[in-house]
Amino acid sequence: MNKAIKIGIISAVAAILLVLPHLFTMDYYLHIFVMSEIYAVLALSLALIVGFSGQVSMGHAAFYGIGAYVSALLSTKMGLPFWVNFWISGAAAGLISYIIGKLVLRLRGHVLAITTAFFCVLVNVIMVNWIPVTNGPMGIAGIPRPTPIDLFGYRLVFETRMHYYYLGLLFVAIVAWFFYRITTSRMGDNLIGVRENEELAKSLGIDTMRNKIFAFSVGGALAGLAGSFYAHYILFISPVTFTIGESINILVMVIFGGMSTLLGPIFGAILLTILPEFLRMAGALRLVIYGVSLVCFIIWLPQGVWGSIKNWWINKKSSESVE
Repeated sequence: MNKAIKIGIISAVAAILLVLPHLFTMDYYLHIFVMSEIYAVLALSLALIVGFSGQVSMGHAAFYGIGAYVSALLSTKMGLPFWVNFWISGAAAGLISYIIGKLVLRLRGHVLAITTAFFCVLVNVIMVNWIPVTNGPMGIAGIPRPTPIDLFGYRLVFETRMHYYYLGLLFVAIVAWFFYRITTSRMGDNLIGVRENEELAKSLGIDTMRNKIFAFSVGGALAGLAGSFYAHYILFISPVTFTIGESINILVMVIFGGMSTLLGPIFGAILLTILPEFLRMAGALRLVIYGVSLVCFIIWLPQGVWGSIKNWWINKKSSESVE
């Protein structure tokens, strides 16, 4: 695919995304779109850990929740604005993910997955039981919206879901660009080397532990940013959102879309956020249909939807060049 075609496709997709909220103006649809954006960031952040460094993490919802709670507490207890809390939340989640990474990333495979899952459970237990700070199962209410800002002579306010949609769209675009810069750099090559064969990567002089901790820390920080955005969008948070089930949900989005691609996690997040809503008409069978659909996709498209499409395109171009 040449550069002109890529630019054309990107321009067309950008135009569709910009006009989308004007085509679906109901709050219900806009809410789904905003949640898709949040999950897209979460899926990208986990893909950096799972898809590129090959470390299976089942505790990603913990960093998501840490970001949300830090932002909510700074807003409600100290009166700090979202634009400050956003970065502090990401830094807090990144710092904790760095510490956890230093402790657990010497483990591998299912042992690492179980350990990170226990960490997620531990964080959720703290959220439930540290009542003086987190308000326990009752959660934190009254989280303020982002304060208006002036940008290039325009005053931006965040009072409707459409406003959040465009802010979330910018958020996803920046994270996707950041993800692209990492994965196409030398660091990205090192991460892929660690994923494919850690012992061989060591023999080539790659500091595998440093690279794994980097991916884990950056992924945790991005999840914390997503948590801050979620808190100031929903305006209420509680421990029920940040469970091991949510970690599994994010992991399924990454696997479903394609772990080792840029667009795969975004595609998986959008589709698996929208699909359950369309299945509501099936009533009690909704979860059964959803589960069977996921199993079928994973069996027939083991590299994920976007990953399989990408491989098909590469094979097609290779066969054409041979001919």
